[in-house]
Amino acid sequence: MYTLITIFYASFIAMAAMILLKRREVMTGKPSIVSRIGSNTDHIFHALFTSVGKGFSYINKHTFIALAHLIAFYILKNIRHVYIELKHRFISNPQGKKLIDAVRGRGEVTDHGASFYLRRIAPKDE
Repeated sequence: MYTLITIFYASFIAMAAMILLKRREVMTGKPSIVSRIGSNTDHIFHALFTSVGKGFSYINKHTFIALAHLIAFYILKNIRHVYIELKHRFISNPQGKKLIDAVRGRGEVTDHGASFYLRRIAPKDE
């Protein structure tokens, strides 16, 4: 908890310092230390943003739908895999198998152990 609060305040102070440095840079016209250090990497970020923008320009309605289907397929496939794994672990445990049988309605229905509805629909052994 204290780590999260410390990270928040450190980020807040860093943002405030960046704003104050930028304000000073705009007022005086001289680049700050951060601007001078960052000016060496401007061409790298410019190329990166240009390539990302070019990649987004290729996406139209049909490619967006195909991409969304592909992403949904892989997400649902992984969720299904996790579900199957959890179910397998649950069934391998005897108490889990008994619970699944009880939920599905398989098993013995007694007068004192079932709900009113299950007692009403259970076959009578007379």
